[in-house]
Amino acid sequence: MKKINVLLLGLVTAFGFSSCIDDEEPFDHAAQYEIERPIIEAYARENLANPQYHEILGMRIWYEVIAPGDDASYQYKVISNPNAPGGYMIEAPEVHVRYTTRLVQSDAVVRSVDDDEGEELAWNNEPDIWQAALFPREIRYDEDGELLDEPVEFGGITTNGLKRGGRIRIVTPSYFAYRNGSSGNIPANSPLFYDIEIVEIDEPSSNNNP
Repeated sequence: MKKINVLLLGLVTAFGFSSCIDDEEPFDHAAQYEIERPIIEAYARENLANPQYHEILGMRIWYEVIAPGDDASYQYKVISNPNAPGGYMIEAPEVHVRYTTRLVQSDAVVRSVDDDEGEELAWNNEPDIWQAALFPREIRYDEDGELLDEPVEFGGITTNGLKRGGRIRIVTPSYFAYRNGSSGNIPANSPLFYDIEIVEIDEPSSNNNP
């Protein structure tokens, strides 16, 4: 099976590796996850009605699917990867979302969009958890909508990916959010809770790949 791992682009190739920032001591992401793991699980069990988890790189992302959405509204596809002959990359759709982001450790709301039309998702500016949340575990169709000989494994949380009207709640380790960096009012090393609803999902009008 040919594999695509967009989730890991730009990340260390193995979870046990460390990263360095400005010649400081290497940051141990594995040790940070062990600190966060019981906090995340406790929050998920308290705040999700039907908590489940999906494991990536040995880390558990807790979630519950409130609604999968209209399955006929979009078909996730792969396209040829120009940087890897014979390989694939996912075709990233144009997506409008409503969402709320909370800090797990304080339950404080740090970001929220509740407009009727939602907000267009800028794939390149969002942390990896958005790809895990929206994209499917594997993709079965090519850019022409033809069935592939074998599905392409991607690794998203849900089997078919979220579609229009879909809604998911997620509790993620900081590694798939902003890791050991801060973002606005989100401190470094912050596990996050997301409540995401897909308002609209369409074919990309331009090169929108993450």
